[in-house]
Amino acid sequence: MSEKIVYIVDDEPKVLDLIKELTDSAGLNSEAYSNPLEFIESCSPSHKGCLVLDMKMPEMNGLELQKEMNKKGCMLPIIFITGYGNVAMAVEAMKAGAIDFLEKPYSGESLLESIHCAFDSYKKSMRSTFVDGSTDNRISTLTPRENEVMKMLADSMSNKAIARMLDISPRTVEVHRQHIMKKLNIKSVLELSKVIE
Repeated sequence: MSEKIVYIVDDEPKVLDLIKELTDSAGLNSEAYSNPLEFIESCSPSHKGCLVLDMKMPEMNGLELQKEMNKKGCMLPIIFITGYGNVAMAVEAMKAGAIDFLEKPYSGESLLESIHCAFDSYKKSMRSTFVDGSTDNRISTLTPRENEVMKMLADSMSNKAIARMLDISPRTVEVHRQHIMKKLNIKSVLELSKVIE
Protein backbone atom coordinates (compact mmCIF):
# COMPACT_ATOMS: atom_id res chain seq x y z
CA MET A 1 0.00 0.00 0.00
CA SER A 2 2.92 2.36 0.73
CA GLU A 3 3.80 2.96 -2.93
CA LYS A 4 0.25 4.04 -3.74
CA ILE A 5 -0.60 7.71 -3.34
CA VAL A 6 -3.92 9.48 -2.83
CA TYR A 7 -3.70 12.52 -5.12
CA ILE A 8 -6.09 15.27 -4.00
CA VAL A 9 -7.15 18.12 -6.29
CA ASP A 10 -9.45 20.79 -4.86
CA ASP A 11 -9.32 24.59 -5.16
CA GLU A 12 -10.65 25.09 -1.59
CA PRO A 13 -7.69 25.10 0.86
CA LYS A 14 -9.88 24.02 3.82
CA VAL A 15 -11.24 20.99 1.94
CA LEU A 16 -7.74 20.12 0.72
CA ASP A 17 -6.37 20.26 4.28
CA LEU A 18 -9.25 18.17 5.68
CA ILE A 19 -8.81 15.40 3.10
CA LYS A 20 -5.01 15.45 3.57
CA GLU A 21 -5.46 15.14 7.36
CA LEU A 22 -7.95 12.29 6.89
CA THR A 23 -5.65 10.31 4.56
CA ASP A 24 -2.59 10.98 6.77
CA SER A 25 -4.48 9.79 9.88
CA ALA A 26 -5.40 6.59 7.99
CA GLY A 27 -1.71 5.98 7.24
CA LEU A 28 -2.06 6.72 3.51
CA ASN A 29 0.47 8.66 1.44
CA SER A 30 -1.09 11.71 -0.19
CA GLU A 31 -0.22 14.68 -2.38
CA ALA A 32 -2.43 17.79 -2.46
CA TYR A 33 -2.92 20.21 -5.36
CA SER A 34 -5.01 23.38 -5.18
CA ASN A 35 -4.66 23.95 -8.92
CA PRO A 36 -5.79 21.27 -11.42
CA LEU A 37 -3.32 22.54 -14.04
CA GLU A 38 -0.41 21.80 -11.68
CA PHE A 39 -1.68 18.26 -11.20
CA ILE A 40 -2.05 17.70 -14.96
CA GLU A 41 1.55 18.89 -15.46
CA SER A 42 2.82 16.24 -13.05
CA CYS A 43 0.37 13.47 -14.02
CA SER A 44 1.85 10.48 -15.86
CA PRO A 45 1.06 6.81 -16.59
CA SER A 46 3.54 5.87 -13.83
CA HIS A 47 1.31 7.37 -11.10
CA LYS A 48 -0.02 4.69 -8.73
CA GLY A 49 -2.99 4.99 -6.38
CA CYS A 50 -6.10 7.08 -6.89
CA LEU A 51 -7.33 10.65 -7.34
CA VAL A 52 -9.83 12.50 -5.13
CA LEU A 53 -11.06 15.25 -7.43
CA ASP A 54 -13.31 18.28 -6.91
CA MET A 55 -15.87 18.61 -9.70
CA LYS A 56 -16.17 22.43 -9.81
CA MET A 57 -12.98 24.49 -10.03
CA PRO A 58 -12.39 27.82 -11.79
CA GLU A 59 -9.38 26.84 -13.95
CA MET A 60 -10.70 23.47 -15.14
CA ASN A 61 -13.63 21.37 -13.96
CA GLY A 62 -13.22 17.76 -12.85
CA LEU A 63 -14.59 16.26 -16.07
CA GLU A 64 -12.16 18.32 -18.16
CA LEU A 65 -9.28 17.20 -15.94
CA GLN A 66 -10.44 13.59 -16.29
CA LYS A 67 -10.34 13.95 -20.10
CA GLU A 68 -6.81 15.42 -19.96
CA MET A 69 -5.68 12.51 -17.78
CA ASN A 70 -7.11 10.01 -20.28
CA LYS A 71 -5.21 11.78 -23.09
CA LYS A 72 -1.96 11.47 -21.11
CA GLY A 73 -2.60 7.80 -20.32
CA CYS A 74 -2.78 8.54 -16.58
CA MET A 75 -5.18 5.81 -15.48
CA LEU A 76 -5.73 6.59 -11.81
CA PRO A 77 -9.17 5.59 -10.50
CA ILE A 78 -11.07 8.82 -9.72
CA ILE A 79 -13.36 9.65 -6.82
CA PHE A 80 -15.27 12.85 -7.61
CA ILE A 81 -16.43 15.11 -4.78
CA THR A 82 -18.89 17.92 -5.35
CA GLY A 83 -21.23 20.33 -3.62
CA TYR A 84 -23.21 20.79 -6.84
CA GLY A 85 -23.82 17.27 -8.06
CA ASN A 86 -26.45 16.22 -10.52
CA VAL A 87 -27.32 12.89 -12.08
CA ALA A 88 -26.13 13.82 -15.59
CA MET A 89 -22.75 14.92 -14.23
CA ALA A 90 -22.38 11.72 -12.21
CA VAL A 91 -23.30 9.56 -15.21
CA GLU A 92 -20.78 11.37 -17.45
CA ALA A 93 -18.04 10.97 -14.83
CA MET A 94 -18.75 7.24 -14.37
CA LYS A 95 -18.88 6.66 -18.13
CA ALA A 96 -15.43 8.20 -18.47
CA GLY A 97 -14.06 5.83 -15.83
CA ALA A 98 -14.67 7.40 -12.39
CA ILE A 99 -15.26 4.85 -9.66
CA ASP A 100 -17.26 7.01 -7.21
CA PHE A 101 -19.13 10.30 -6.96
CA LEU A 102 -19.55 11.76 -3.44
CA GLU A 103 -21.73 14.76 -2.70
CA LYS A 104 -20.71 17.21 0.03
CA PRO A 105 -21.16 16.87 2.94
CA TYR A 106 -19.81 13.31 2.99
CA SER A 107 -18.36 11.44 5.95
CA GLY A 108 -14.65 10.79 6.31
CA GLU A 109 -15.53 7.11 6.62
CA SER A 110 -17.30 7.01 3.25
CA LEU A 111 -14.38 8.81 1.56
CA LEU A 112 -11.84 6.36 3.05
CA GLU A 113 -14.04 3.46 1.94
CA SER A 114 -14.07 4.88 -1.61
CA ILE A 115 -10.27 5.33 -1.51
CA HIS A 116 -9.75 1.68 -0.50
CA CYS A 117 -12.14 0.58 -3.29
CA ALA A 118 -10.14 2.74 -5.73
CA PHE A 119 -6.88 1.11 -4.58
CA ASP A 120 -8.45 -2.35 -5.11
CA SER A 121 -9.66 -1.29 -8.56
CA TYR A 122 -6.17 -0.03 -9.46
CA LYS A 123 -4.56 -3.26 -8.20
CA LYS A 124 -6.95 -5.46 -10.24
CA SER A 125 -6.37 -3.36 -13.33
CA MET A 126 -2.58 -3.60 -13.00
CA ARG A 127 -2.65 -7.34 -12.21
CA SER A 128 -4.60 -8.05 -15.38
CA THR A 129 -2.13 -6.00 -17.41
CA PHE A 130 0.91 -7.94 -16.28
CA VAL A 131 -0.46 -11.40 -15.42
CA ASP A 132 -2.20 -13.52 -17.98
CA GLY A 133 -5.71 -14.18 -16.76
CA SER A 134 -8.87 -15.32 -18.47
CA THR A 135 -10.32 -13.09 -21.18
CA ASP A 136 -13.37 -12.28 -19.05
CA ASN A 137 -11.16 -11.14 -16.17
CA ARG A 138 -9.15 -8.90 -18.45
CA ILE A 139 -12.24 -7.44 -20.14
CA SER A 140 -13.77 -6.70 -16.71
CA THR A 141 -10.88 -4.26 -16.03
CA LEU A 142 -11.91 -2.01 -18.94
CA THR A 143 -13.75 1.22 -18.13
CA PRO A 144 -17.27 1.60 -19.63
CA ARG A 145 -15.83 3.95 -22.30
CA GLU A 146 -13.01 1.50 -23.15
CA ASN A 147 -15.66 -1.23 -23.48
CA GLU A 148 -17.57 0.89 -26.01
CA VAL A 149 -14.40 1.60 -27.99
CA MET A 150 -13.37 -2.08 -27.87
CA LYS A 151 -16.68 -3.21 -29.41
CA MET A 152 -16.42 -0.59 -32.17
CA LEU A 153 -12.82 -1.56 -32.93
CA ALA A 154 -13.88 -5.21 -33.10
CA ASP A 155 -16.54 -4.12 -35.65
CA SER A 156 -13.65 -2.75 -37.80
CA MET A 157 -14.58 0.91 -37.25
CA SER A 158 -11.78 3.45 -37.79
CA ASN A 159 -10.55 5.77 -35.02
CA LYS A 160 -12.17 8.72 -36.85
CA ALA A 161 -15.53 6.96 -37.11
CA ILE A 162 -15.42 6.00 -33.43
CA ALA A 163 -14.46 9.58 -32.50
CA ARG A 164 -17.46 10.95 -34.45
CA MET A 165 -19.82 8.38 -32.92
CA LEU A 166 -18.68 9.06 -29.33
CA ASP A 167 -18.11 12.81 -29.81
CA ILE A 168 -14.46 12.62 -28.73
CA SER A 169 -11.20 13.35 -30.55
CA PRO A 170 -9.43 10.69 -32.67
CA ARG A 171 -6.41 11.15 -30.33
CA THR A 172 -8.59 10.15 -27.34
CA VAL A 173 -9.78 7.08 -29.26
CA GLU A 174 -6.12 6.20 -29.89
CA VAL A 175 -5.37 6.49 -26.15
CA HIS A 176 -8.35 4.24 -25.33
CA ARG A 177 -7.18 1.81 -28.00
CA GLN A 178 -3.69 1.65 -26.43
CA HIS A 179 -5.18 1.04 -22.97
CA ILE A 180 -7.44 -1.71 -24.34
CA MET A 181 -4.52 -3.47 -26.06
CA LYS A 182 -2.41 -3.22 -22.90
CA LYS A 183 -5.16 -4.39 -20.52
CA LEU A 184 -6.16 -7.29 -22.79
CA ASN A 185 -2.51 -8.16 -23.50
CA ILE A 186 -3.00 -8.14 -27.28
CA LYS A 187 -1.14 -6.51 -30.15
CA SER A 188 -3.69 -6.02 -32.94
CA VAL A 189 -7.35 -5.43 -33.74
CA LEU A 190 -7.39 -8.86 -35.40
CA GLU A 191 -6.47 -10.42 -32.04
CA LEU A 192 -9.15 -8.24 -30.42
CA SER A 193 -11.84 -9.71 -32.69
CA LYS A 194 -10.80 -13.22 -31.61
CA VAL A 195 -10.73 -12.24 -27.91
CA ILE A 196 -14.34 -11.05 -27.85
CA GLU A 197 -15.85 -13.61 -30.22
